[in-house]
Amino acid sequence: MQNIIKSLSGMLSVIVDVLDLTSPIRYAITAIDIILVITIFIYIAKFIKKTRAGQIVKGIIVLAFIYIAAKLSNMVILTFLLDNFMSYGIILLLIVFQPELRSVFEKLGRSKIVDVFDMDDNILVKHAISEVTKATEIMSMKQIGALIVFERNTKVSEVLREGVPLNAKVTSELIQNIFMPRTPLHDGAIVISGSEILAAKCILPLASEVSVPRNLGTRHRAAVGITEISDALVVVVSEETGTISLAEGGKLTRDLTADKLRELLDKKLDRTKTNVIRNIVKK
Repeated sequence: MQNIIKSLSGMLSVIVDVLDLTSPIRYAITAIDIILVITIFIYIAKFIKKTRAGQIVKGIIVLAFIYIAAKLSNMVILTFLLDNFMSYGIILLLIVFQPELRSVFEKLGRSKIVDVFDMDDNILVKHAISEVTKATEIMSMKQIGALIVFERNTKVSEVLREGVPLNAKVTSELIQNIFMPRTPLHDGAIVISGSEILAAKCILPLASEVSVPRNLGTRHRAAVGITEISDALVVVVSEETGTISLAEGGKLTRDLTADKLRELLDKKLDRTKTNVIRNIVKK
């Protein structure tokens, strides 16, 4: 116990020496330094939340706590093993998260400082919702099957990689053309992020038959499947009946009217309270 207290006291002394709190100016610089570090950690946390790497990160945090405890308790063998693991683990993480890291740096390179103050994001999303609702109502009347994924916090990168990139503005006409039978892109789903159609012809993971009523087909199973592994919202139009449904959190809300669909999407995709940090990486 005395060794642990001595180690902690030594660590605190080193931190105080490093911070160099010898003048009011140094106090101000240190405060700014801490704020910047907190901001970076918040950004990293939001980035991790948008991927499915959360469980890996939790494991790393647990290992870090074990390593600190082993170091303070002078556990030689465990410290030696974790030292070596940490050395090679960093390289391993860079390899595992290479696609996500590249995506982040690309977005930072395309972003503009003025985007931080952009207050029109919610207006654009509401316009996209209006266009999707309009297209959905028309396709429902014509019994044209459709699968429309709204990406939220969790990115669906794996799904996007399998689709055809579009990066197009959301319009009712474009959505109807995509899902028109016998057109090149009508199979699969489209993925919308904000006010942009990212890709079409995307293949979604299927939910188990237990999760979806047997009288529903592959389109509805796909809608439920993607919502079981992400926080996406999925609009489904049945080709057989023209019924409009909305999938969220592995559950399906069926027999929606166009007005009810618009109401639900407005509520669930409202971005007025979004943190400005998200806008830093906006396209």
